[in-house]
Amino acid sequence: MTPSSFRRATLLVACAAVPVAAQARRDTLTLPPEVVTATRLPGVPRTPTATATVLDGDVLRAEGITHLADALRRVPGLSVVRSSSFGSPVSLFLRGGESDYVRVLVDGVPVNDPGGAVDLGRITLDDVERIEVVRGPSSVLYGSEAVTGVIQLFTRRGGAPQQRAEVGGGSYGTRRASLGADGRLGGATWTLQGDHHASDGILAYNNAYRNDGLAGALSFRRGASDLRVTTRYSGSSYRYPTGSGGALEDRNAERGEHRLLLGAEGGRRWNDRFEVRAAFTANTFHPRTSDGADDAGDTLGFYGFTSTAVVTRRVADLRTVLRTGRAAHLTLGVEAAREVEHANSVSLSEFGPSADSSRNARDTRAAYAQFLGEHGRLAWSAGARLDDNSAFGTFRTVRLGAAWRLAPALRARASVGNAFKAPSFYENFATGFVIGNAALRPERSRATELGVEGLLAGRALVRVTGFTQRFRDLIQYTFVTPAPGDPNYYNVAEANAGGVEVEAELPDLAGVDAIIGYTWTDTRVVDAGFDTDDNATFVAGNRLLRRPEHVASLRLARTLGRAGRVSAVVMRVGEREDRDYGVFPAGVVRLPAYATIDLAAELALPGRWWPGAQLQLRADNVADARLEQIAGFRAPGRTLYAGLKLSR
Repeated sequence: MTPSSFRRATLLVACAAVPVAAQARRDTLTLPPEVVTATRLPGVPRTPTATATVLDGDVLRAEGITHLADALRRVPGLSVVRSSSFGSPVSLFLRGGESDYVRVLVDGVPVNDPGGAVDLGRITLDDVERIEVVRGPSSVLYGSEAVTGVIQLFTRRGGAPQQRAEVGGGSYGTRRASLGADGRLGGATWTLQGDHHASDGILAYNNAYRNDGLAGALSFRRGASDLRVTTRYSGSSYRYPTGSGGALEDRNAERGEHRLLLGAEGGRRWNDRFEVRAAFTANTFHPRTSDGADDAGDTLGFYGFTSTAVVTRRVADLRTVLRTGRAAHLTLGVEAAREVEHANSVSLSEFGPSADSSRNARDTRAAYAQFLGEHGRLAWSAGARLDDNSAFGTFRTVRLGAAWRLAPALRARASVGNAFKAPSFYENFATGFVIGNAALRPERSRATELGVEGLLAGRALVRVTGFTQRFRDLIQYTFVTPAPGDPNYYNVAEANAGGVEVEAELPDLAGVDAIIGYTWTDTRVVDAGFDTDDNATFVAGNRLLRRPEHVASLRLARTLGRAGRVSAVVMRVGEREDRDYGVFPAGVVRLPAYATIDLAAELALPGRWWPGAQLQLRADNVADARLEQIAGFRAPGRTLYAGLKLSR
């Protein structure tokens, strides 16, 4: 981000406070919904010093949103990029950062692969109660990968007996079904959910998607002690006929995965001032890729490839929380993590098959501290963390934040911090045609933000946040190594990002609730590293790839009493720079801006059908806009869906 861009962002944030302050004498700004992810202190409401958005799971499902990627499109600061059809890989760029710079959690269990990679296109929301999106560096509490933010899904906790079911279908052979129940068992609450999602895809052949999931949770509370155990399984497959540039050329390529998440967290409050909490999480991931010969005559060159892997992440965390004052809390914690990857692959060519196998592991030990407090008009947060990794050594992170109540209806926030992301196993340990670099350092960042929020006319809640980020030691691949036998990966590239996020919530405008979002993001490559061509991934002075400068959205929703609710979302995404990898060398592409309109309705059916029965209707991309989120890869056109929901 250039100095002039940062000054422009700061000026916009400062100016936003002026009209809000005019209402400060007669309006009161209340605390936002509790955001556990920002502090890891459930049940302790406090003035936020970080920028956060909370999405309600029931509202998302009422609008027909079933996958995490679609839910996140409405959050300012986030750019969601789907590569093609339903089930295709989905990347997330938060505040201009890399796609592996966001830690994603489900009930505290990390979903990311070691090194940060995560595919949002296969995470479903059937059992999700709410989604918390915290923007800004969060490595102090979450370690590696929480560079530009954290996204956490909280699933249902169970309780009052309930049964629910849904079945439906729509365009492109879409099928959907789910079945769930909640209840109590003695002093415990439980929930169980199963779901199925499938589509034939938008392309002419070999484009089917299937995703099956099963999740459950069991919660206990007795006196001052509590324990919650969660599990979530998903098995999915996605078939793709496209080559590197998006052309249809393959009839049997497929990617699949099985993932099992396990989590257990418990604690005991010894008195009003002292609490101890412990957590254990496990993520077991089985990815596979299969791309055999297309037919009996496909025997020239490299014509087949298969790969399988078992990737595990185990994390144990122990922390104490000490209330040091009426509104002050000190958290001290330690963490131990182990990551293991066992990978196998076979390549088929006219020269014969070649196989590769690897097994690598690394361990991390960490200690962290966080101090939160409030006094009068001021709230503050301060945190520090030390990570010691068996592969790259030690890394220190800090974060400082403060919030000031300038007036009853006006609050300002400021924060500064740093974060890091560990290399992937492939970047560290690859062998064969590509050689990993065991001496790689973590990628690192430093970020600042300044924000204001307040009420306009006693009704509209407005938030304006300016941010700036510096990314250093970016890991880059080079085909031409400094010397024969040298690694292909090095810490060489640098980039900056900055911008402004605007959110406005306007409730009950003639019976309609409106939410307006806008993000301006300015990204710039500072050091291109090994890249010297204008068509390279990093070009000094140019924008980072696939990050739009402007994104705007408008969401309108109206509740029809007991009859149901209707909603509409209009979104416009600005131009993005990309590369056409269908040619060599890759061609420079500037993807045009596009706009979409999505409509949804959830309508109650007459009670004689079934008590609690609802008709679910949704239409995405109503205008059938032809668009590409990645150069050469077509995105879905108009998509219609109808379903029946039952509950009792």
